[in-house]
Amino acid sequence: MQNKTNILTRGSKGVIAGVCSGIAEYYGLRKNGLRLAFLITSCFFGIPVLVYIILWMILPSYPISKAMARELSRKAEQRRGIKGK
Repeated sequence: MQNKTNILTRGSKGVIAGVCSGIAEYYGLRKNGLRLAFLITSCFFGIPVLVYIILWMILPSYPISKAMARELSRKAEQRRGIKGK
C-alpha cells in the first residue's frame, strides 16, 4: 500500500498560473467554482489579486517528473515531522 501524500502545488491545468487549479485539487474543490469565487471577490476587493500573485511566486509548479514528485513528497514529510514534535 502506497502512502499518498497530498502536496499543495500550482495545478497542471491552470488558466493563468495554475494557483486556483492547485488549491482546488489540494482541497478537493471544483476548479471553476474556485475561479468564479476568485473573480467575484476580485471585483469588490483587491486583496485576492495580491494573494494570487504571492501564491504564484511561492507555490512550486506541478511536478512534471517522478523525481520532482518524490522531492516534494519528501519535503512535505519533513515538514509534517517537524510539526508533529
